[in-house]
Amino acid sequence: MKRCFYILAVLLVSLSCNPEEKGSKAEDTTGKEEVLIWAKTPDGAVWTRDDEIGIYSTDDFNSRFIVNYLEEGKENRAYFKGSLTPGARILGAYYPYVEAMGDRVDVLSIPIPSEVQYGDAPLRFDIGTYNDAAEIKLTFRRKLANLKLSFLNIDESAVKSLVLTDVTVKGQRNMVGKYAVNLLKPEQMLSGTDASDLLTFHLKDVVLTDDLVLKAAMAATWKGGDVVTVSFNGGEYVTTAVVSNSAEEGGTVELNVNMLDFNPHISLVWMSPDLGTEDGAAAEFRGNVPAVDASGNVYVQLSRGTDKLYKLNAADGTVVWSTSLGYDLDNAASPSCERDGSVIYAAGGSNKTGRIVAVNGSDGSIKWTFNKDQFFANGGTPGPNINCSTPGVGDKNIYVGNAGTTGTVQAIDKITGERVSYVSNAADGTGGPAGGVMSGIAISKGGEVAWFANYGIFTAHQAALDSPSQTGTWGGYTSWAQRISHGWAYNTSRSGVALSSVDGKDSAWAAAMEKTSAGSFNMHIIRSSLDPAASLSYTAKQFDMEYVVNDVTNQDQGGIVIGPRGEAVVSLKGTPGSILGIMPDGTLAYKYEQEGIKDVCGACAVDNNGYIHILFDQPAFYAIVEPDYNTQTCRLVASANLAELAALTPLQIRAWTSVVLGEDGRMYVAVTAHEDWSNQRGRVLCLSYTETTGPSSVSPWPQRAADSCHTGVQK
Repeated sequence: MKRCFYILAVLLVSLSCNPEEKGSKAEDTTGKEEVLIWAKTPDGAVWTRDDEIGIYSTDDFNSRFIVNYLEEGKENRAYFKGSLTPGARILGAYYPYVEAMGDRVDVLSIPIPSEVQYGDAPLRFDIGTYNDAAEIKLTFRRKLANLKLSFLNIDESAVKSLVLTDVTVKGQRNMVGKYAVNLLKPEQMLSGTDASDLLTFHLKDVVLTDDLVLKAAMAATWKGGDVVTVSFNGGEYVTTAVVSNSAEEGGTVELNVNMLDFNPHISLVWMSPDLGTEDGAAAEFRGNVPAVDASGNVYVQLSRGTDKLYKLNAADGTVVWSTSLGYDLDNAASPSCERDGSVIYAAGGSNKTGRIVAVNGSDGSIKWTFNKDQFFANGGTPGPNINCSTPGVGDKNIYVGNAGTTGTVQAIDKITGERVSYVSNAADGTGGPAGGVMSGIAISKGGEVAWFANYGIFTAHQAALDSPSQTGTWGGYTSWAQRISHGWAYNTSRSGVALSSVDGKDSAWAAAMEKTSAGSFNMHIIRSSLDPAASLSYTAKQFDMEYVVNDVTNQDQGGIVIGPRGEAVVSLKGTPGSILGIMPDGTLAYKYEQEGIKDVCGACAVDNNGYIHILFDQPAFYAIVEPDYNTQTCRLVASANLAELAALTPLQIRAWTSVVLGEDGRMYVAVTAHEDWSNQRGRVLCLSYTETTGPSSVSPWPQRAADSCHTGVQK
């Protein structure tokens, strides 16, 4: 509805020009200048000669103005007289005047334009649009609600005695329009934004103490149970709070913030442009994990929309170059790179079009291509499919697995792109290890190459792959060394292998999915030692450790990392999304879940503090937690809603990927944003958190593929 409001015009003139004067109480006006204000009431209300109004200005907190002239028959208009410091800028007005204003913000009135479009909460003007010389427009209107913001447990918190520069409240409903007034001090004003759900207290020399209470006027649109975000000093510390009761006109809504819950802020460093949409196609990240070199440059490929590999600038996320890799789409693989970014190894291709491409990091030119016909196929026509594979990077060769015909692992020369060897399951070099390769390659400190297949964990000796002693019809090959069969042949778990040392032996961890007769899944978290002397060694369900989680959602893009005390950190899909920490002896270390948020789709990461970084989906939510091994729980350290952080609302954000921590501690996630499923696009977000300065220095496997370059090499 559109409505016209009459205004108060502030006239800086001498009283000698005034037509009439009403008697008033004695008031100290030393060093001040008398001012006349003309006012007209809205809605046909009238002034009386006993009316008084209060004026806030930059130099005068609560100035009393009295009726000076009232014309008969036109009592809805009046002149008010009062004193202000010369040059003071008027900030707000209220009615009726109260000498000891205290916390009576319910009678506060705020400036608005003369004509506004409004609903339950009209727009308010921004203080910055007015200056000392301008004619300031004010009006009196309906009462607002009180906001009383209190802080609990300050002395026990990490931010006690903090000097505040600002406190911002962000609600899920309209709180203010463009402006509201705080009664703490005249210079400590509140401001709102056009979004009308953001309210900021601008403070000066205010220390966070137990007796601090902030009060404000606000639009009456909050409801009891609403969740709001409260932050300090430009977002340096952030938490959420629950509104205790509805905010009615003239009433008070109390907001109590528990300082023990305050989280330091996760900030957005940059966001890439839309990726994969150059030709108008719908683009998507699904299982694709960015690789990051030592300088912070990012390399990423999409599962749908394009076959391109992108390099993103470390400073701002802009596209440095993109290169077409020439495979069919529907690709969930991820690139790996040399630490200096000189060469990037990208795998991709479904529908039997798998290929490996080495790309020069400087300009995106193709160094060599390992085509589909170079894959081992046991004499048949090669038809490789690349799933969630990531090339492992050794000193001389890279190691890549494939499914399809015939699924195995190839060692490829890093310089020439020629196949050095492949892994066979037979003494004459025929056949490949059963089940193909579903994920990336891991390389242990002891020189074992490990991967996860449909039927278990397989290994091969790296030295034998690099210098095969056996040569057959299809070139050099080596036999697999170990097959640790899990026996649950469900092939959509692509979690890969994580490596750690247990009792002085290298061990491989994996998560195998068992589909039940009821259609749900049981997750088997398994660990087995790697034997550097093994040769075609087969074991069936003879794990060193097995931990079963019943009735979970399938873990298609999940994964395992190794936590601060050697535990396996496993992601679980389902409602709510959660993680488990499982010790090497099979006991539970901890569990963490984010209530109301569905799915942890990818692998977590472990930072320099031993904090675990988790990426949730539906909605896309980033959480940093600290394990508590005594209580078997985790403490939330910091969190962020990615759609809000990246200002991508109202787009829906999906996160089907893993967290990557760069060497400088920056956090990278690839998300899919969409208005509808025919218009989706890929974005990479670079995030920062003050305490995270790098990946874990103690974990042998701090993130998927071990490090940000995705080399797959155990520390």
